[in-house]
Amino acid sequence: MFSNVIPSVNTSYSLFFKANLLFSSILFLFFLQYNQNYSVSELLLLVLASLSSAAILYLLLYLLLFIFTFTKKFILYLSALVFILVNITLIVDFFIFRLYKFHINAMVLNILTSPDAADSIQLGILPVVLFAVLLSAFIGLEFYLIKKLLKTPERTKADFNKKLNKFVMIPLFLIILGEKVSYGLLSLFSYNETISKFKVIPLYQPLTANKFAAKHFGIKPEVQTQNTIRKDADLQYPLVPLRLKKDPHKINIFIFASDSVCDSCVNEKVTPNVEKFKQDAIVFENHYSGGNATRFGIFSLIYGLNSTYWFSFLNANRGPVLFDILNKLGYEIDIISSTNTNWPEFRETCYVNVQKSIKDDFKGEPWEKDRQSSKYLLEKIEICAQENPRFSFIFLDAPHGYSSPKAFNPFKASEENINYLTVSKEGKNIKALYAQYQNAVAYNDKLFGKMIEKLKAKGMYDEALIIYTSDHGQEFYEYGSFGHNSSFSRAQVVTPMVIKLPNSLKNKIDLPSEFPDILTSHNDIVPTLLTLLGLENSSGDYSNGQNIFDKTFSREYVFSANWNNNAIIDKEFTYIFSNLPNKMFKNEIRKNATYERVNNKKMDSKKVLNILNENRKFLK
Repeated sequence: MFSNVIPSVNTSYSLFFKANLLFSSILFLFFLQYNQNYSVSELLLLVLASLSSAAILYLLLYLLLFIFTFTKKFILYLSALVFILVNITLIVDFFIFRLYKFHINAMVLNILTSPDAADSIQLGILPVVLFAVLLSAFIGLEFYLIKKLLKTPERTKADFNKKLNKFVMIPLFLIILGEKVSYGLLSLFSYNETISKFKVIPLYQPLTANKFAAKHFGIKPEVQTQNTIRKDADLQYPLVPLRLKKDPHKINIFIFASDSVCDSCVNEKVTPNVEKFKQDAIVFENHYSGGNATRFGIFSLIYGLNSTYWFSFLNANRGPVLFDILNKLGYEIDIISSTNTNWPEFRETCYVNVQKSIKDDFKGEPWEKDRQSSKYLLEKIEICAQENPRFSFIFLDAPHGYSSPKAFNPFKASEENINYLTVSKEGKNIKALYAQYQNAVAYNDKLFGKMIEKLKAKGMYDEALIIYTSDHGQEFYEYGSFGHNSSFSRAQVVTPMVIKLPNSLKNKIDLPSEFPDILTSHNDIVPTLLTLLGLENSSGDYSNGQNIFDKTFSREYVFSANWNNNAIIDKEFTYIFSNLPNKMFKNEIRKNATYERVNNKKMDSKKVLNILNENRKFLK
């Protein structure tokens, strides 16, 4: 890769290649600051692993570019373009990991490649300026190196290149070999705490020999649980045909969901209208979303399924049985979304069989879209035909982007643009950002109050089933992370769940004996609704959830997931395991109360096995 073994190899290119390897290696090393409490041996190993990852990446790039090494200048400019893209990508990944504790992954690529993703991306001016400056700097540096190399005498370059080959190639080979063997031994003897620190290294590919050791030496490491769902699997959903009672209950259903509302933010100060609504409703205080990101949270809410099924249902374009039943019962259906339902791909999943019922083409800032979408629902309520049952789902977005009108500022939020790249637990920006967030939640609460008053004015409130909830929560470093999709802390996955029953059904409902301390999940909403409507099937025929209002309802744990990890959450601990086949992320156990990692407790194998079975249940 770095030598002149082949006489035709371009010496300028060889030196140019080594210089860029040095730049990228430094960027890889910057990621190590995101781990804490290194021992000397751990720090040394992580440094070697970072250099190894950079070297392997450049080895692949060298092989891809080798065909052009016979050219003198073209290979330099082509490789300059490639190296600029690599280094800029590393810098982008650096800031993504800083904020959300994960690297560029399938979710990020989905965002970058989706034409409708702009609704969910809120960028300030400073990140854009910083990106432009860094891009200009890299372009300038690459052209400077090319100019310098082309002016340097060939003999001088050849001598220098030989020296570098002698002092770079052998050490790099030993570094790669040494850190891969070290990682394999750590994995073999289950040093999971050390192994977990490797996840800060971008593109790191672990090398293990667990099967070889077990077969030839009888060494059996602790099993690392994996989710092995095939994304392209065929569906068996529902398991059996669904059966309705002869006299189903055609009640009006209204679901009000506001993006990124954590349960702790729902209180008299921030959401007085929701608090007033609670007086007529049942409040589930230990309720979990099926995911810590929008697509997975909404999927679990609308399907009643574990969110790992998202990929299979997306590939199959299979909608939920909820809308199958509502359509069969002749419901008027409204899906009102402040964000575009093309991304996340809800038109291909949750709403695929109710396309004509979607209204999602609102314009402006998130708070302006929320105002328009709530107004749209008010107009639909005003003109709706009382004889037809109605299902309305409205999804508001302001809290996701910390968006509210300038004139609406009950929490005295600063009007300055906050640079997300500088947000930290100790910084003053986090308090300013939280004030903006509270404003947005409060603004949505104001809109919620207007919609509830409209239902009352139209005489539809008393006999309607009304739900207030969210897709997931939002964290402001209460448990060590920021935003959502970065951990399964209570701030990110515990959401409000407030259900008001029709007056005619209130006396027919028996709450579970453990209420209000029961664990509930987004997965439980669909079987609850369908049972109330008159579906005779057991919830297990079409859902991973249960009817909350069954007096025998009982949950030992809930399940939540995102792109890379799964979480089993009971009343005390959160068990996290990867769904990536390369085993990059190892198992973790954390205390719910603090989200601190627990090192002296093992994964509950029974719970994991039950979840794996649930995640295969509706696949052929």
